[in-house]
Amino acid sequence: MKDLSRRQFVKLGATATGAAALAGLSACSGDGGVASPAASTSSDGTIELTYWYCWTDKIKENNEERIQEFNDTIGKEKGIHVTAESQGSYDDLNSKLKSAFVAGEAPDVCVMVINSTKVFADGGMIQPIDEFIADDDLNDFWPGLMENCKVDGKLYGVPYLRSTPILYYNKTLFEKAGLDASTAPATWDDMVKASDALAKVGVKGFGFCADTWLLEAFSFCNGGSLWGDGILGTKATFADDPAVDMVRWFQDNVANHNYSFVAGTNASDTLDSNAANQQIAMWTSSTAGLTNYMSVAEQGGYEVSVGFIPKNAQNKVPTGGCNLVMCGSLEGERREAAAELINFMTSKDSSVKNHLKTGYLLTRKSASDDDRIKDAYAETPEYQVAFDQLEYAVGDCMNSGFDEAAKIYIDAFEGVMSTAEDPEDKLKAAAEQATSVLAQNA
Repeated sequence: MKDLSRRQFVKLGATATGAAALAGLSACSGDGGVASPAASTSSDGTIELTYWYCWTDKIKENNEERIQEFNDTIGKEKGIHVTAESQGSYDDLNSKLKSAFVAGEAPDVCVMVINSTKVFADGGMIQPIDEFIADDDLNDFWPGLMENCKVDGKLYGVPYLRSTPILYYNKTLFEKAGLDASTAPATWDDMVKASDALAKVGVKGFGFCADTWLLEAFSFCNGGSLWGDGILGTKATFADDPAVDMVRWFQDNVANHNYSFVAGTNASDTLDSNAANQQIAMWTSSTAGLTNYMSVAEQGGYEVSVGFIPKNAQNKVPTGGCNLVMCGSLEGERREAAAELINFMTSKDSSVKNHLKTGYLLTRKSASDDDRIKDAYAETPEYQVAFDQLEYAVGDCMNSGFDEAAKIYIDAFEGVMSTAEDPEDKLKAAAEQATSVLAQNA
């Protein structure tokens, strides 16, 4: 399964023009909003809701299972029936949701990649749901997961399938190189030492590409950031010292310490292939990929494990994945029915099932005491590592100009990685461009 949790931002508001278009959409909704296509009641009085979700394989199975469970229990009890519809990727869903809202055919509840929350809230396409989510429930979610759920102090989303980046390493290659394979490298120095040792057995140590979500994690762990406060993202900070020093570190390690940098639009696929073929021994990806990476390793006759993103100054990682949101058009009993669905899909019991089925994070703190979780972590301790890193997780950028700003950074990063020149001047020039984009869309 491809990494489905790294930032995939909606392109609706990437410019000031896009932001204005969203404002227009909000105006089109009127006081009551656009009616949902499912804004109807069946002949027996059952409230019919439509639910949109993303992705295939285990994620699709999980969504279908949770919806069927809801229909068979709470839905049956309270006269609610939900139809689940797959919409492809996050970008696909975002684009379809925009069109559906204008046409009056929006779903009632849908998943939403966390970075898109603000642009859809500002456009009036999703609505606040504070009164439907109990304080005890909100306090049970990890604080870092809640940072992308609110806009202007109002709750618009509830954590559903969420993730953080994490370090993966090939235990078999570590052992072959004479390294301690029982624990992952915890610091930048540990990574470099391991990479040097791995050169002796003919494999690259650490493989990486210009993925802003993963690079943001390394910048955080060096005491810096790429996007300032990380939520509103009004200024590009990837030319500040901690982030520039991170790039210098990567440059030096590619030149002198057996790191492997891959550029281009298919870079992440290339890295996955290199990892599967044991051409690299360390890489970073989403926690949501753990089940798949371990399955590929088992088929290939080697072992994979995980560790925190290695730190230089501190432990800190961005979050990713999706929340559940409610369409801005709902009112009355339909709104209450949609809230029942959101609460069910994000409950403690569902959070356990979602986690064990998909590999996405265990979103609720209280669920760690569940016997199903204890048994699973005893059998596969790697999931415990991913859970423990949540203590250091923070929200991610929700600026509607992020996609454009990120492209500027990616181009600059790939440019400096192809030379031995100091990156500061090129990153400063790129940061000025990116800041201008972010400021227009704040």
